[in-house]
Amino acid sequence: MMDAVDLSEYPMLADLRRQAVCLQALAGRYQEFSSLGLARLGTRSHIVAFGSGDGWFAARAAADYARFDLGLAYEAASSLETLGYVGPRHVHRDIAGVAISMSGSADRTNEAADALRMNGKPVLALTNGDGGALARITGIEKLSLDVKDLAPFLTGTAKYTAALLGLIMLLEGAARVDAVDWSAHLDALPRMLTEVEHFAQELAKRYIGRPPSGVRILSAGPNLATAEYGMAKFIKLLPIPVWADEIEEFAHRQFWTCPATDLVIYLATNPAVARCASASAAALGSMGMTTIAIDTPSCPVPGATLRFTLPQVPERLSPLFAAIPLQFIGYYLARAFGANPDQSQDVGDPARFRAAQLLARRGELATESR
Repeated sequence: MMDAVDLSEYPMLADLRRQAVCLQALAGRYQEFSSLGLARLGTRSHIVAFGSGDGWFAARAAADYARFDLGLAYEAASSLETLGYVGPRHVHRDIAGVAISMSGSADRTNEAADALRMNGKPVLALTNGDGGALARITGIEKLSLDVKDLAPFLTGTAKYTAALLGLIMLLEGAARVDAVDWSAHLDALPRMLTEVEHFAQELAKRYIGRPPSGVRILSAGPNLATAEYGMAKFIKLLPIPVWADEIEEFAHRQFWTCPATDLVIYLATNPAVARCASASAAALGSMGMTTIAIDTPSCPVPGATLRFTLPQVPERLSPLFAAIPLQFIGYYLARAFGANPDQSQDVGDPARFRAAQLLARRGELATESR
């Protein structure tokens, strides 16, 4: 592994490796998060968590845990969906919003938060640092993850897993559950980080000089959001097409145009999903396709070409762990393809980065012009 390198020159790799430290530090603030969750969300009949990009993925990844384990009336939505549909639908209900944005500069997230506030609904901002324009909308209703940026505009890694953990702790407070010892859940993470980095590096060696034609990331349930998160990261890192889909639905649509030279990754942390993934991987293997399974000890996927097994964690908390192998696989595949995952997006493709700001972050342009 890249153990001897100066990590100041590899900020994304440094960000990946520090996740155990970041998440343990965040878990140490459990009382702060759960208390605010109780005070701001616990008295409301319905909670809507929303965001764009990573914020939307995190909101959805927490949904089953919030509804079934915590018993909350919880809804996850994109920022545009919240603005156009969810907010108006609940205009007469006693709801609270959780707006998730690390920069605080995502246009639609801010518009949705502002619209909810204008209709008298409290909105709590889950952000990083000062929270930008979003924090100005929500005022004192803000919680920062306080995850230090190692470089500007990197493809998100530690801040995603931290946002998901922060949201879960807020929701545990809203549900009035006894204090959860998150340190116990996170104890396995340092070893897992070492093992998954080795796995990703060995996988990447297969593709030096001969990348796959594309990558498909498949799952179901709450980890479908994790698969889409992985897709979003891979798209920014790799010079090949990347898709995400539900495992069963892949068989009915994407499969029919999927070349045998694509790499297919399964996320399976549920027994029924693991059985379907194993059968699916075996079928693709009959065509000579390479498949990877990210599974758990109780939900193995023996049909896959390669497997990385997560620590045994509660199924509905698995999205917090399942995202990390995708991060490392994306990083080392990018290195194998000759790309530079440690280069910030504004430097790597400035024209596209500016267009992205015009698409969804015009507030950043206004700040730059001052």
